[in-house]
Amino acid sequence: MTNLIIAGGNRRERSRTLLQRLEGGAGRRWLVAVPCGLPHDMPDGIHGIGLNDLDGALDAVGRVRSGDTLAVESVDYWAIGVSEPIPNPDNNPDVARWNAMAATAARKRARFRHAMQALPDGATIMMTASTLEAAERLLGAFPMGVSRIGCERLDLDRRIAFRPGMAA
Repeated sequence: MTNLIIAGGNRRERSRTLLQRLEGGAGRRWLVAVPCGLPHDMPDGIHGIGLNDLDGALDAVGRVRSGDTLAVESVDYWAIGVSEPIPNPDNNPDVARWNAMAATAARKRARFRHAMQALPDGATIMMTASTLEAAERLLGAFPMGVSRIGCERLDLDRRIAFRPGMAA
């Protein structure tokens, strides 16, 4: 099976397309949906890691074996670097606590990216990104075990697909 990047559209469209492709995946199937949560209509047989479970994501990537399929929601989230600010959505007044949580999350995301690079040969990786351009930029700066050009790429906005090795 070919590695895959799904980009464009809105988050729901990307997630729905990712889940549809994951249903046809090989071996054990994993869905890491840390930044956005698991879908309500998750099919049987897919191991899901849900909202804010960074430790679960690290555990899941460590369990992937050759022949398995790993789907990861939002390269944009996983590639947030330590120096990039993370918004404080609840306007948490305890800024020091918020900053400590953000730093811990950044370290866990970095560990996840490194674990992705160590996946065994034969594991299939599927992921979503806001745009194909963002995927190219982020995967170049923050490697996650696949090269953009080595993946099948679906652009939901332009309704086109690129085969591995095909320039966009």
